[in-house]
Parts: sequence; structure tokens; C-alpha cells
Amino acid sequence: MRHLIACVVFAAVGIAHAEQPAKTWRFLVEGEYHGDEAPAKPGSGWLALTFNEGRWQLVPTEVRATRVFDAVLDAEGEKTGIRISSRHQAIALLRVPGVRAGKVDTPNLRFNDNAASIVPGRPLNMVFGENSYRLEASKSGVYLKKGAQRTRLPELAVSHGGNAEEADAATLQWAGDLDGDGALDLIVGYSGYNRSGACLFLSSTAASGQLVGLVACHGGVGC
Repeated sequence: MRHLIACVVFAAVGIAHAEQPAKTWRFLVEGEYHGDEAPAKPGSGWLALTFNEGRWQLVPTEVRATRVFDAVLDAEGEKTGIRISSRHQAIALLRVPGVRAGKVDTPNLRFNDNAASIVPGRPLNMVFGENSYRLEASKSGVYLKKGAQRTRLPELAVSHGGNAEEADAATLQWAGDLDGDGALDLIVGYSGYNRSGACLFLSSTAASGQLVGLVACHGGVGC
């Protein structure tokens, strides 16, 4: 997923619209951003989630932040925008305690081809290890299920009818075991009226009785 500077701006959920210390950024998507919506100094310790040589891997990488012309905000000669990039073709960039470099196990789904829409009445079923998981949407939100366990995924919603351009939507962009605990982790994209982005959910950050916990979102609102 790539984003270009236009009328959509991006920021980490829970982080104010101002330049933040690098240590507060845990989850990034490559692309071009308004200057206060991405770290100007990303720092070290990043991992790129990438598909290489027939398998998914977390690979150590340097995240580069380059100043670029912001077509929405800049006057001629200014460069307040930031391009976030790495040397890998990454679906996401992570810097999360407990997440380490190496091969990543995934369900048998083609995440590198197309994200899967989470549509009411059409749940997404996945088998991972010895467990069956289901992603489903209802009027109250988006849920991950495993057996009798059911966890609502915060920051996500799916609209039922209405104006398609303003409707909330969610897509499964990636699933697998990022934190090495044998349970399923998720990257889920969201969109809606004047907003879009993606969220990272890890099983290792889940509260008691929950399947996953929200680590961070990288997304934003329109201008």
C-alpha cells in the first residue's frame, strides 16, 4: 500500500499532529506525507515486512525520510512534505518490542496479490496452525473470532448501505505470526469519508481473554 501527498494526510493513531520523537512511531507505510504526519527522523531498529523468495519475512531495514514538495501545502520552492521509504518493497514497516527479524508464518492466503474486503454477511475464514479464525463485520464493528473467543478490532468499522463514497470499509491486508507466539496477527486497512489507513494488531499485546491488541495505526483524514 502506497500513499501520495494529495488531500489525504497520515498520522499514527493517538499521536498529535506535530513532529513526534522517533521512539513513538511503531508502524509506518511507505509513501509521501505532509510534514507533520510522518517522522522526519525515523531512527533505527526498523523491520520491513516483505515477500521475498517465495516467503514472507521481517527484514532489518533503514527507514529513510526525505523532504519533498507538498502539492497541497507548499509554496513554490518549499519542501515540507516527507517521503518515507526503505530499500525493500514492504507492505509495512515495524518497530515493535518483541518482534524480531526472520521468516514469518502465514495462513494459506495470497496477501501479496489483493487485500480481502471484510463485508457484512461474508466472513473471511483462515486456518492457522491448528486453529480456525474468522474475520467478520457487523453493525457494531469488525471482529476476529477463534472458537468461542470473539475480539472487536478497534478503529475499524464497516457501513451497511448508504453512500459508497462515504461508507466505512475494512480490508484484510495481511495475516500471520509477526511476534512469534504461534497465534495470528493482523494488518487491516480501513477507509471512509475523508479518511484511510491501516492498523497493526498483535496477539502478544492482547488483554486477558482477547485474541489481539491494537499496536498502532498509520492513517489520516482529508484536508
